[in-house]
Amino acid sequence: MKDRKIIENERNAECEIVKEVRDIRHKISARFDHDVGRLVAHYQALEEKMRQSGKYRFADLPNEVPKPSESANIEASD
Repeated sequence: MKDRKIIENERNAECEIVKEVRDIRHKISARFDHDVGRLVAHYQALEEKMRQSGKYRFADLPNEVPKPSESANIEASD
């Protein structure tokens, strides 16, 4: 019976995390009046800024050709 209580608490914690993530996503969307085009543009600009920082690594989609700066960053970090 004690183990069941732990599992229920884990589910509640997971539900709270999901709720918090959804709330944050909703607030970000509201900043752009829930306009999908503006929201996507925001995330694309954020991605570009993160790529340029060199602090993060990104997986390229199968049909993407890596940008020269990305290849240099990957080779330098290996």
